[in-house]
Amino acid sequence: MSLNRFMESERLFLTPISINDVPIFMECMNDESTRVLARSRRDEINELNGKEMVERLQKDEEGFIICKKENDQKIGYTLIMDKDLYNREASLAIVIGREENRGQGFGEETIKMVLKHAFIDLNLESIYLGVYDYNVKAIRLYEKVGFKYVGRRRHAKILGNRMYDEVIMDMVSEEYFRMYGNEEIEKY
Repeated sequence: MSLNRFMESERLFLTPISINDVPIFMECMNDESTRVLARSRRDEINELNGKEMVERLQKDEEGFIICKKENDQKIGYTLIMDKDLYNREASLAIVIGREENRGQGFGEETIKMVLKHAFIDLNLESIYLGVYDYNVKAIRLYEKVGFKYVGRRRHAKILGNRMYDEVIMDMVSEEYFRMYGNEEIEKY
């Protein structure tokens, strides 16, 4: 079955989330290393609650499965959540599942596609995210693609007997267009 390619980059494409994607959510969120890095639920995802989660995402949020072009392998997902169209803002989440797919630049490619969609297609003014302060690689990636530090929520995550802060970052449309240009708009 051929997957709908909503957006493409050099090595990846994004396809809208469907009910058939419950297994990739289960794979990602039932992996301990992913749960520690992601800002999401900590309980096990099974077929039933995974189906309910995907249905809710389809109804209330905008979500995409991240796929490798070379073999259509699903390697993670990204979400544009909490859209506030009045203030033209939303939050971003991204999860790359298996460790062998991390550190390959897939996160950067995905974020650039999502930012293009957010600022050009959705005409957002601001997109923001949260990341735990121990996830230094993600923070560096977000800075590299243009996100700026906004602040932090103290003691937002408890792991064992340690508490960690959540770093809040954002990007506004002016910064996006300064960094990535207007070529998608100007070609029409």
